[in-house]
Amino acid sequence: MPATPIMQHVLRRGQLRQPRVRQLWAADRDEVEACLGRHPLDNVFLRSEVSRGALRQGALLGVQRPLDRRLHGVALVGPLLVPWAPAEPDLAALATALRPNLRRVQLMVGPHDQVERLEALLADDLRPIRLLRAVQPHYAVTAERLRIPPGVAPPLRVARVQDLERMARAGAAMHLEEMGFDPLVLDPVGWRERVITMIRRGWVHLWEEEGRIVFKAECSAVTAEAVQLQGVWTDPEFRGQGRGTSAMAEVCRRLLQETAAVTLFVNDFNQAAIRVYEKVGFERIGTMRSVLF
Repeated sequence: MPATPIMQHVLRRGQLRQPRVRQLWAADRDEVEACLGRHPLDNVFLRSEVSRGALRQGALLGVQRPLDRRLHGVALVGPLLVPWAPAEPDLAALATALRPNLRRVQLMVGPHDQVERLEALLADDLRPIRLLRAVQPHYAVTAERLRIPPGVAPPLRVARVQDLERMARAGAAMHLEEMGFDPLVLDPVGWRERVITMIRRGWVHLWEEEGRIVFKAECSAVTAEAVQLQGVWTDPEFRGQGRGTSAMAEVCRRLLQETAAVTLFVNDFNQAAIRVYEKVGFERIGTMRSVLF
């Protein structure tokens, strides 16, 4: 039976209430900041990418509801997919918009429930999963909660360009231990490019003794409200001596002079790392999920 004019009007109004997804540009920055700023510790990476020019590059999508025009979701798109859309209708709209370009996606990282739901919505279009880190506790620490172990602070320093090879090898060793493959074997040029980029940003902190890397930690994202850490690693031969704990505390102490919080997420099976983080004052604030395709 054909729809009556009244039914057509109701259908059109219903469609207008549905979230829509559009590409975001520099002119949208205030709306993007307002959306992500409502949950600053959950969105350290996305906010950092905005500050580094992601909007000028057209790398972000936004979810908008026509009735209030605000952004209710933002996603970084490309080989790395990072979603933020807490409400189910917004996440569903984002999934529909993402579907045509999913072959580009190599890694999806974000809040556990959102990533898991996107996987379900896009299951028929995503590439096969190569590696899943289903539960990654998300932690944060502030200056008030930070606990510094007694003793002399370790001699941490910011990595320099001449540290590239040693840092590339240390990072690859950590990657092999936690992810099961060596990036220096799979993509040596790309891996070194990634490491040198982080070094040039001043985002790599290390502790060395006699030319050997004892400990390292990288900033993966930096905002005024928080710094997100990744790649925290202690050489296996130096573990069990308290060095990782003292180095982690010192990294956080230095970073918290410039920002309000330090965050990170960790694989749930890495209980040794979790003990270190909790010992220096990190508290759990959520759960993340990472999927490698």
